[in-house]
Amino acid sequence: MSTEENKNKINEGKEQATKVLKDVIGKANDLRTEKPAMFYGGVVAFLVLYMFVSSDRNPEIIDAGEGNNLKVGATYFLKSPNAQTLGAENAKTAIVKEPCVLTGWDRTENDDLSVCQAVDGTQVNVLELRDAFGVANNCARVLIESGNCMSKEGWTLASNIAER
Repeated sequence: MSTEENKNKINEGKEQATKVLKDVIGKANDLRTEKPAMFYGGVVAFLVLYMFVSSDRNPEIIDAGEGNNLKVGATYFLKSPNAQTLGAENAKTAIVKEPCVLTGWDRTENDDLSVCQAVDGTQVNVLELRDAFGVANNCARVLIESGNCMSKEGWTLASNIAER
């Protein structure tokens, strides 16, 4: 198929769409002028239906279930999501200054938001838990008790913390 044929088909499609749209608008306008009660009743019914359908879209905080049983004041260990692929000695978990920073894994030691990059297995004490991304207690402020970041404090996702 040549470029010219493609342009002709596109133009034909545009013309058909324009005709259909003009027809629908014309019929709606006729209904509005001839039977205004039916027209406006339909508009109200559409709006009520839209509000009813979209009312379930409010975000809720859900319980993390069996995945997150962290307790404030308890001691845990960091587990890097990359430990399986990189090996525990090379896997690091970002500890950041702000709670629940999604781009924590892109942080470096010299970054404005970074506190440090803790190695897999580092011992931490949970100081605070926060809800994030619709999940209860999904973010944890920790005090690092061992390893290369010892005595530093910052935030990480609760999924980066394990009992061992």
